[in-house]
Amino acid sequence: MANSLQAGVSGLRAHQTMLDVVGNNLANINTPGYKTARTMFSTLISETIRAGNSNTDGTGGVNPTEVGLGVKVSGIDLDLRQGSLQNTGRTLDLAIEGEGYFVLSNGQTDVFSRVGAFDLDSQNKLVSVGTGFRVQSNDGSDITVDVDASLPASATTNVEFTGNLDAEASAPAAAQIGSSQPFQQGTRAVLSTAGSEPFALAAGMQFVLKVDGQAPLTVTFNPVDFVAIGAATAAEVAAAINAQAPGVQATDVGGSVELISIRPGDTSSLDVDDGAGSPVLALGFGTSLVFGSQSPANAATLLNDLPQKSTPYVPGDKIHIAGNDATGAAVSATFVFGAGGGENGTTLGDLTTFIGSLYPGGTTTLLANGAFTIEANQVGASSLQLGLTDDPANVGFTAFSSIPFETQRTGDSGAELTTSIDVVDTQGTPHKLRFTLRKSASNEWDVTLDLPGEDGVIVDGQVQGLKFNEDGSFDFVAGVGVGDQNIEVLFNGLSVAQTVTLDFGPAGGFNGLTQFGSPMTAGATTQDGFESGTLASLSVNGGGSIQGIYTNGRVRELAELQIATFKNPAGLAKVGDSLFAVSSNSGSPLPGTALSGRAGKVLAGVLEESNVDIALEFTRLITAQRGFQVNARTITTTDQMMQELANLIR
Repeated sequence: MANSLQAGVSGLRAHQTMLDVVGNNLANINTPGYKTARTMFSTLISETIRAGNSNTDGTGGVNPTEVGLGVKVSGIDLDLRQGSLQNTGRTLDLAIEGEGYFVLSNGQTDVFSRVGAFDLDSQNKLVSVGTGFRVQSNDGSDITVDVDASLPASATTNVEFTGNLDAEASAPAAAQIGSSQPFQQGTRAVLSTAGSEPFALAAGMQFVLKVDGQAPLTVTFNPVDFVAIGAATAAEVAAAINAQAPGVQATDVGGSVELISIRPGDTSSLDVDDGAGSPVLALGFGTSLVFGSQSPANAATLLNDLPQKSTPYVPGDKIHIAGNDATGAAVSATFVFGAGGGENGTTLGDLTTFIGSLYPGGTTTLLANGAFTIEANQVGASSLQLGLTDDPANVGFTAFSSIPFETQRTGDSGAELTTSIDVVDTQGTPHKLRFTLRKSASNEWDVTLDLPGEDGVIVDGQVQGLKFNEDGSFDFVAGVGVGDQNIEVLFNGLSVAQTVTLDFGPAGGFNGLTQFGSPMTAGATTQDGFESGTLASLSVNGGGSIQGIYTNGRVRELAELQIATFKNPAGLAKVGDSLFAVSSNSGSPLPGTALSGRAGKVLAGVLEESNVDIALEFTRLITAQRGFQVNARTITTTDQMMQELANLIR
């Protein structure tokens, strides 16, 4: 019976311990970072009444007969599962989402905690609010945050450009005007007699002549026009024809009669049809239609050989020239036909040279195909104009209106985009820089810097040759020296020019400037300079970095939390105040930082709650109560039996 009493007493003790553990769990249900404890039981040594026997030839084996002597608490272990995270809104309330521990120091030894309720003390040290222990940084020193320190200004050294430049944007071009069609040089239709003088004509003979497709003209030979009509000379025949047939020129060529149309070119034609008395037969004219011809004009082409010529010029005839040069200045001059003194020439080349002298801001060219052009010497918008007209008093006339000078290419400075950004000088003073990106060629752009005069002087404000690949990615900057991707500005009040590098992105990349056939979005987006500022607030990121946010908008890392891990965190020793200390079974701390290994992530503005499960603890509470109750019953029953045994001697 003594054994049952001993077993009952051990059961009471064990379940009392279990009750203590459950009670402690429930007591710490609202303790941040608390980890639930669990009681583990095991049996005490047993009393052997009879040892077991092995098999024999005649009998089987017999198991040992043993009576247990009770129960004991074999261990109290921790449930290290992550607790829920409670939002507190305090910047320096921190929690770890992972297996790591904050490292705290009392000046002599390090302790560890899952509770990141921190604040700054009077010395700007980051401390645990419950204990005053100082929080340790990644280098093992106390974390100090100087809330009164200012952040000095930093001069801008780099400006980044991002966004798109339209690949279909217009490239720079010089304005050009030209004749609506090329100038031609024309030959005239020619018809000659087969025979030669004297010609046997008779009074009243007639033939019909068509010149340049016009209405038929009748030429009649009368005796009064000849010395002897029966033996007419070539000169007499030519004079008779000239008198009756305007638009054609008849001449005596070595005793033969030659007819030449006045108009040159492929619209020139002569057609002779015989009439009364058959003079065509007597003269020997052919009756087939004869045409003139034309080909591209050149500098040597006579103005009188232009197909648009209806009446030949004579010396002194004038061609008036009017228009505007490339700068918009009015042009007005007169070309005088002829090769004498005071006259300007007789060829198309003479006219071209004369016009070119009137347009110093352009280049006048007579092309191989006869086209006449004037191109402005500078790209950009231009008001080039040219018009040619004959003087009303001229003998000659050219239908210049049939070949007017038209705009063949509108001048364009190239598509451009303007962007601006504030940069900071070495004294922390902001200045607004304005950049103009202008297309200079296919897949190529230039950058020009503009600065308000009151801010300083531009020493180097050009970046030339921003080249792009055919896939739209940025390639490289072709400019060197003045024109490379560095600009220089001498800001007012400073003695040394400040150099700023313009960053357009990596070669072959798409995260800087690009050139696609889509709208312009390019701009100077970021720069690395900043003005001075004072600390405005603190923040802690997931990597455990404590960052200062300054009044100038800059963010600066002030310290980095040390996060420790252990090979066996369940072996840590509790030392009160939600702190743990290293034990012989926990292993040495493995110092590190958040987001590395098993350390986990630091969360700001939250605290880790206790991971106590109330329902489970209540169940354990009932189990402990019943265990205690039944063990007490064992003692009571044993006592009653012993009392009965004592009563046997009565």
